[in-house]
Amino acid sequence: MRARNPLYVMAKPPPEVQAAIAALPRNDPGRGPELLHVTLISLYDLHRAPPEWLPATIAALGSFAAAPFPLRFDRIENRKAVTLRTRDPLAEARAFQKALVDHLLREKAPIMDGTTPEPHITINYRGDRLNAQKMPPIGWTVDEIILTESIVGKTTHVEHGRWRLRGGGGLTGAALGWKADGASLQRGYVQES
Repeated sequence: MRARNPLYVMAKPPPEVQAAIAALPRNDPGRGPELLHVTLISLYDLHRAPPEWLPATIAALGSFAAAPFPLRFDRIENRKAVTLRTRDPLAEARAFQKALVDHLLREKAPIMDGTTPEPHITINYRGDRLNAQKMPPIGWTVDEIILTESIVGKTTHVEHGRWRLRGGGGLTGAALGWKADGASLQRGYVQES
């Protein structure tokens, strides 16, 4: 069964990197640059999850400690979609993903999917059947992670929290609308216009 509202931990490029990606000729101009992202871990379908799972995930992310890490892409590849990738090992990003999964498991946070895809940015979900090509490197230092719900078929991301990565190995930040008593969550929407 296909997920309706998959929940991810992702990294989004800063505005100047979004603009550089949006200017690529193989980028889908119909999707807003604010939707560009790198999925760090796929967690579960929020539509089918028990209501206590989201607060548990937010609490676990609030205690995660990690340093910023670099991401850099120098290839455009067409698999099922057009993506930015690299042949470099992205060792720091993969180590971050492993540390994140290990932390969530240790905290007994709900993880149904738990996949950590090879870091990439999808720039055209329809694909274009063109060959892979090299490009000038595009990258940034990931200094923030975002807990994001994707509304399938609506081109919409719903933010449930964001946390800054600190060089000292800790996170700062909060979940959007999270009250200390855990009684309510408010959603922050990012939608393509």
